Amino acid sequence: MVTMRDLQMVYTFPELTSVADAMEQEQTHWVCQHCTLPTLLENPEKSPNQPALERALFNDLHIDTAIQDLLRSRTQGNRRTVYLDSLEMYLRRFAKEHSKPVTAITTTEIEAWLDQFDNPNSRATWLSRISTLFSFCERKGHILKNPCHSIDRITIDRPAPVILTVAQAEEMVKTCPGTTRPYLILALYAGIRPDEIRRLDWKDICLETKTVKVFGKTRRRRLVPLHPKAVALLKACCLKCGPVAPSHSTIRRWLRSVRPLLGGKWTADILRHTAASFLMALHSDAGKVAAMLGNSPQILATHYLEPVPQVDCDAFWKV
Repeated sequence: MVTMRDLQMVYTFPELTSVADAMEQEQTHWVCQHCTLPTLLENPEKSPNQPALERALFNDLHIDTAIQDLLRSRTQGNRRTVYLDSLEMYLRRFAKEHSKPVTAITTTEIEAWLDQFDNPNSRATWLSRISTLFSFCERKGHILKNPCHSIDRITIDRPAPVILTVAQAEEMVKTCPGTTRPYLILALYAGIRPDEIRRLDWKDICLETKTVKVFGKTRRRRLVPLHPKAVALLKACCLKCGPVAPSHSTIRRWLRSVRPLLGGKWTADILRHTAASFLMALHSDAGKVAAMLGNSPQILATHYLEPVPQVDCDAFWKV
């Protein structure tokens, strides 16, 4: 076995701060009784004490500095503010309990952190965020291997989508305040994502051509056609300039107000799932509906659709 005592530095090169720097040298200046450095770098599992080996090879980059570097890189990569804020929130919370160099954080510690979350969705999200940080450090040469890669994949149980009944949808539109109504119409009858609606301006909606210009998750524009019912409801809205959606706090207050209509609980994406299911019942074309929603037919079938009787479909789309 290769231990830290086996590893010796023959020549001192202060400028060697990463794997890339070490491997660019014409000769192997690091030797080991059992294998050369290139072999060890390609097969880090040969070392029973990987964190100690990493600290010997790399600078001890503190996790706070690593997070700053990651967020700076993502910002320069033009990632959305919502994503950056979420990523920073997760990583800062993790770093608060693991304030040390990234090379000193082990798989066991990450697993212990995940154990506090009973919900598989929460565990999967945490693992994804933490892995993002260590994958970044691995690419930059600060660590040999992402410790998250040794953690078993978390399986998520995906329940059937929940959708509104025709009566619930009509009551929701009827009681919706005027400031929130355009948001509701576009979500319920066009299936536009909440974040996409928040980025919309009224100039993106053309009631004459019955289309909405949406810039989706992939930063690509798509034209979403509007059903005549959605057009009629939007025409009845008083305000038709400026941002389409009200503030976050206004939307949250409205969501709380409609919970009794839904049995006391608001299910995530219920408006989008309702739109997808009724659009599919209307068009019977998975490709067309998926294009309207900005995803694939496979995702549409596995995550969005709930069977809708024809009589309910007719009532839902009746102008």
